[in-house]
Amino acid sequence: MINVKIDNDILNSILNIEKSKDSLNLVKIPVNISNKFRKNTKKRSSYASNRIEGNPLTFEQADAAIESKNRHFLMPEQEIRNYYLALEFLEKKLEIKEPLSLKLLLQVQKQICDGESKEKIGLREAMPPGVLFAVWNDDGTPSYIPPEYSEVPGLLNELFNYINESDDHPLIKAAIIHYQLVTIHPFEDGNGRTARIMSSYFLSLSGYGFNQRMIVRFVNIVKQFI
Repeated sequence: MINVKIDNDILNSILNIEKSKDSLNLVKIPVNISNKFRKNTKKRSSYASNRIEGNPLTFEQADAAIESKNRHFLMPEQEIRNYYLALEFLEKKLEIKEPLSLKLLLQVQKQICDGESKEKIGLREAMPPGVLFAVWNDDGTPSYIPPEYSEVPGLLNELFNYINESDDHPLIKAAIIHYQLVTIHPFEDGNGRTARIMSSYFLSLSGYGFNQRMIVRFVNIVKQFI
């Protein structure tokens, strides 16, 4: 069972975020600016999330890969495009307020890892005899050994039950989603990217999404000219 302890520092931070959120919701941004920022935000998220995983492209190269059509893409370019398409897929899910579920998680991971071997799509299975599934250090030693593959379905079910049934604040739930997905490590590949995109989706689903981030950025830009 997932239990979260909240101290006074966390509680104060949540209260401050709530105050800011209420103020930001009163700000209106022109549609043309909103659309431009939305697309740019998806591009930067695609670049940054893959950069964390070691993708070598610059933002300019990532941008070009997203905008390109009808050509062969190198693997780093395909990773960027996959993430961008996953964000667009979740935008449509957000319109109908689709809740988090195992089905949605698997759909997102499949898009993020599109083009990889079929063994890397979906929940991980048993490793060959004598092979350890782990997150490895550069020197060949394991830095983290996730739960056994047989434990993954039950742990994911526990996570989704927590999301749907707990009275914890959405900001706490979003943090737990990210932490648990990375800790459970349900896939052979794409765990970090999937964890980040799913926690972000849950924030948007809970009213802490693009509009708030966009307004903060818009205000920062305006300040440069004041």
